[in-house]
Amino acid sequence: MARSDGDIIGFLTLREHFHEAWEVHCIAVRASDRGRGVGRALQRYAELWLSARGARVVQVKTLAASHPSAAYAETRAFYSSVGYVPLEVFPELWSPQLPVLLLVKVLSAS
Repeated sequence: MARSDGDIIGFLTLREHFHEAWEVHCIAVRASDRGRGVGRALQRYAELWLSARGARVVQVKTLAASHPSAAYAETRAFYSSVGYVPLEVFPELWSPQLPVLLLVKVLSAS
C-alpha cells in the first residue's frame, strides 16, 4: 500500500499460483498520483518481497492491445517499462469482448 499525507494513493495485491510463480492480481494508483513513481515503487517492493520468499517468476493479466481502451494501453506501457514481456493472448479467457494479454517477468535473486 502506498500513502501520501495519510491518504492511500495506491496498492498492489498478489496471488500465489505455485511457490515459485505468483501473479500481480491488482495494482492501482490514484489518477492524480500517476506518473510519480508510485506504481514502480509498489512493483519493486512486491518483487523484493516475492524474491525473498523464493519466487522466480511473476505474471500479470491485462486487456490485450486488440481492445480499444486507451487506459489499458497505458497499463500495458507501464508493465513493459518495469520489465514484463508479453507471453500470450487469450481471446476469450474473460469474455470475447475482453481479450486477455498475459505478461511475465523473471525475478532477480535477492
